[in-house]
Amino acid sequence: MKILVIENDKKSANQLIQMLNDCYDEVSIYGPLANLAEIRCFFQEEVTIDIILSDIKLDDGLSFDALVDIPNNTPVIFTTTHDEYAIKAFNYNGIAYLLKPIKRDELTMSIDKYQRMISYVREMACIYKQVHNKELYRQRFLVVEKDGYISIPASEVSYISTELGIVHLFLKNNKRYMIDMSLEDIYSQLDPSCFFRATRQHIVNISSVARLTNWFNRRMKIILSEYPKTEIVISKEKVSRLKKWLDQ
Repeated sequence: MKILVIENDKKSANQLIQMLNDCYDEVSIYGPLANLAEIRCFFQEEVTIDIILSDIKLDDGLSFDALVDIPNNTPVIFTTTHDEYAIKAFNYNGIAYLLKPIKRDELTMSIDKYQRMISYVREMACIYKQVHNKELYRQRFLVVEKDGYISIPASEVSYISTELGIVHLFLKNNKRYMIDMSLEDIYSQLDPSCFFRATRQHIVNISSVARLTNWFNRRMKIILSEYPKTEIVISKEKVSRLKKWLDQ
């Protein structure tokens, strides 16, 4: 769990951070941030935060002025000495409003509330995906063949590649078809549990991955069942994502 602490009082920040470390084993704490400028600067980086613990009155204004711009509607637990902002706080993704001095049981109850919310949302998303899977992801490709068209199930595609701006589907039966779509558009329509954007030129089907082999400079090479001679080398930055995808 990644938690951002926004607090301009060092003593309060240290107490809050100590409380979090005492109560939770797997927690990464960011901050404390003391003013609006630091908050805005922090969220310019590509950092994903699960929950924010935020004071309201900071060195240069109210935290609301910066929180209104945070991405992904990150939930906020407000920690403050001022009770007059309680109603307004819930317009800024507030899920709890704690008055200082913060009590340990109140803090853990608030974070437990967040964890229950996330668990529920994930469960609903999973159910929705199972029910509406056919509507969410592309199931077939219509391609040109001879004097007409044929429809190919996405599951029959071993991998997809682009070269000189031309995209081809390589099927498990060793046939190949050209398709008038960009690799980016195709990947956005495919089920990410089945297809992986291995390189800028390749998308691979998980059912066609026979094995991985080590390559130079901590990279890895994907060996496809149907196309073992095809060169698909994964950058070292993508190796961990690839392993996680194959291990799901």
